Amino acid sequence: MVERTPSKRIPKSLGTETKLLGSYTLGDAGVALFPAVAIILLVQLVVPSSTRVAGYTIQTVLLSVAAVAVCMGAVFVYVTPAYTSSLDWLVTMVRFHTTTTEEPHSEALEHHQLERVYPTHDAIERQDGAVIGLVRVSPPSMALATDEEWGAMAESFQDFLNTTVTFPIQIYSTTQPFPVETYLDHYRERLDDPDVKANPKLRTLIEQYIEWYERDLEARQMTIRDHYVVVTVRPEEIQFEQESILATLSDVPLLGVFIRAVTAPPLAVQRRELFTELDERLSRVQSGLRDLEGCEARVVDASDATQLIGEFWAGQTLEYGDFEQTLRTRPLVGDQP
Repeated sequence: MVERTPSKRIPKSLGTETKLLGSYTLGDAGVALFPAVAIILLVQLVVPSSTRVAGYTIQTVLLSVAAVAVCMGAVFVYVTPAYTSSLDWLVTMVRFHTTTTEEPHSEALEHHQLERVYPTHDAIERQDGAVIGLVRVSPPSMALATDEEWGAMAESFQDFLNTTVTFPIQIYSTTQPFPVETYLDHYRERLDDPDVKANPKLRTLIEQYIEWYERDLEARQMTIRDHYVVVTVRPEEIQFEQESILATLSDVPLLGVFIRAVTAPPLAVQRRELFTELDERLSRVQSGLRDLEGCEARVVDASDATQLIGEFWAGQTLEYGDFEQTLRTRPLVGDQP
């Protein structure tokens, strides 16, 4: 499997490319014209100019083939999903089909790259020294929204990403089983109430409802979807001024190692600055999301974030019991107790 860095590929902005026609950008034009340009260059380099096909010169045939290639490229651009550009979509598909993306579960557990949990700061440290925090998002219900309302919400979120967030973030969505038993316990408790015991028809109605609801949920496999924003702060981001000369030189092989070692602050100071910057970023994300109409957001405490990440890597729901005690005595990712 190809080795990956702890941070995933994150775009620097959304929808900020120069538009040529409507929503189509210069990149879209390049993707549409690329097949025709490739065919023309290949024919010009490989096929002699005196070649004839069915009595037609190669130049005449070439123009027809290039026109068809342009149409195919334009169709590809047209069917590109609205959430990405045609060039990014093409690169993503090529990377997906050419990169190994599977590992045995036992080996995948070794790539969690987590080092330590800091409950007092609601932060988790990665093995590369970066600290992460999570913001849980409760989006508004858009089930009955019109296309215009969906578009307005998408534009508001895009503006939030391009203006409020000036640092990399990741978005993580997951599901959990619907708490059927907790929901139905309320109705089961009603069966013991005096007014229900005195009314056989009401009791029968409640029993039939409980039985029907259990069957219905099992058939629909209902789940609850949760959304999180993952915020990261790397040591390099507090060690150097953004876009400074030292920051640029620190990325140079060999030389960068020396520069980071010489300019590195004491570990205690570095961690304090990391936590301060993480708190500021989490606050900005939380505030910006709450500005979206109907959207709620809150910072996830360290224990909930740890359990969420542990279940992600374990691939199953984990029961830890006293979680505060677990954080002090057990590894984050491991076998169930």
